[in-house]
Amino acid sequence: MEVKQKVLCFHGFGTNSEMLSYQLRQFKKEFKDIDFITLNGPIPLNRNVIMDESIAKMLENQNIYSWLNFMQFKNNDIDSIFSPALEEVVKILKEQGPFFGVMGFSQGSAIAVRLASKIAAGEIDLGYDLKCFIFVSAQANHIPETKQFLCRIPSLHLIGFNDFVVDRSMGLVVQFLNPYVIYHNQGHKVPTLTYEQVKDLKRFFENPLQDWSKTVYVPKLAKL
Repeated sequence: MEVKQKVLCFHGFGTNSEMLSYQLRQFKKEFKDIDFITLNGPIPLNRNVIMDESIAKMLENQNIYSWLNFMQFKNNDIDSIFSPALEEVVKILKEQGPFFGVMGFSQGSAIAVRLASKIAAGEIDLGYDLKCFIFVSAQANHIPETKQFLCRIPSLHLIGFNDFVVDRSMGLVVQFLNPYVIYHNQGHKVPTLTYEQVKDLKRFFENPLQDWSKTVYVPKLAKL
């Protein structure tokens, strides 16, 4: 029996693990040797959440969650916002590991970024090395300058030109020393991948430890 490589995945704000599993349906079809394991955020939400109408209809009668607890923010202690989720994630990574990687979509990327920063600072030791971080519609966390980091773990960044966080997604790339960036023309979503993009991702998953910084695709700017 073939053992799949595991990637722990974090959903966006106001959704849940089932929604992210649906959003990752193409990934599951194309990358059959990877088990994309989705997880609910630890903070339940009520239904008074602004979201896309089509997503709201799909989530009707389902529980929805958040990863960040801003109600706990005290004395400018950024860790108080992340602690419940980060503690749960680290526990799963340790007890159910080893995991091949971690994926964060939208707000879920904040937990992935926080985990990367803690690993880079030597504050978290999983007992094994993650092979990669995967960021989709992600953004750099707003943290004090003293806590900026450079992570050596390879990273994959899926960035949409029509995403409202595109600039912040690009800002996150520079915090990783070995990033591989794939741009697409879609918005704030898990993108539908082209044939070429699927090939690019397969190449990354087969050997994430190679030097990707030399192969980052930089889009050509339109002529004025």
